[in-house]
Amino acid sequence: MIQDFDENVLPALLDWRRTDGAGALVTLVRKTASGPRPLGSQLAVSADGRVVGLISGGCVEGGIAEEARGAMAAGCNRFARFGEGSRYVDLRMPCGGAIDVYVDVTVATETLAAVHDAVAARRAAVLATDTAAGITRWEAPRSGDDDAFATAELAWSDETRFRRLHRPPPRLVLAGRGPILPLTAQMAALNGYRVEVLTDDDHAGDGSAPHCAAPVQGTGPGEVARVTLDAATAVVTLFHDHDVELPLLRHALASPAFHIGALGSRTTHAARLARLADEGFGTAALARIEGPAGVPIHAANPAEIATSIVAGVIRAYRAARPPVEGGRRKGTTT
Repeated sequence: MIQDFDENVLPALLDWRRTDGAGALVTLVRKTASGPRPLGSQLAVSADGRVVGLISGGCVEGGIAEEARGAMAAGCNRFARFGEGSRYVDLRMPCGGAIDVYVDVTVATETLAAVHDAVAARRAAVLATDTAAGITRWEAPRSGDDDAFATAELAWSDETRFRRLHRPPPRLVLAGRGPILPLTAQMAALNGYRVEVLTDDDHAGDGSAPHCAAPVQGTGPGEVARVTLDAATAVVTLFHDHDVELPLLRHALASPAFHIGALGSRTTHAARLARLADEGFGTAALARIEGPAGVPIHAANPAEIATSIVAGVIRAYRAARPPVEGGRRKGTTT
């Protein structure tokens, strides 16, 4: 079995559907004990057994792939259990308990493409599955979905119907200079973030470019104003000349960005907040800026500082999932 990991398995599945005419979407729908992956985790499986995604942490993916290939051969969807109570007695779950997966081989390619296109346009979409009827359709998020999907990307409507949320991938906008910038870009990209970089440091820009989802931009006011900041975007500034960071910080505070961080000492951060307060930003707005940016790990070199910064972004993202009901989170200037 050849397995790769991507949190979003739809691009691989669509490629297999269009080139090979087959491909299965496998979703983790129930589990009876703790495990490394949350409900809603998915695999895409090709007709020849290639796998993208992760459901069990690697314990039973081989068995899941065989179930998927069997479902493709039969042309019908199925549930499969692994762990306690499974017919796969040789595939054990080290964490105990069991997992149930739903193997969907009949979901229309057009349905998958519609969800893929929505996510690519940074809009959330939902795959709604009726397991009794063997039908999967797509729909926009509806009222109540922020609560329904607060802790996992899957929610059961009743005993036979579940909904799986597909969010836009989190994005990180980095602006700064020096060696911390490309290292932070690289580490964020490895964690699945879509990275955009603003810099007037050519060397740092060249080092960041391979890890970016868009061309590296400059730091001028016009370039800053053109950066779109949605509720699934974090902003971190990495400047030592702190006058340069202010246009982006103002832009971030007026946006629904889920996290704002800024490099610098506590003394520097106090001066930063005082200057923004003089401009009229209120206490609630200024509290959104994490400074010094990052999780305190006593970082002592650029790579460790980058690790700290990305950990801070991940912590913020996992602590409060971005809204999907029309992006209700707003910027704060008061």
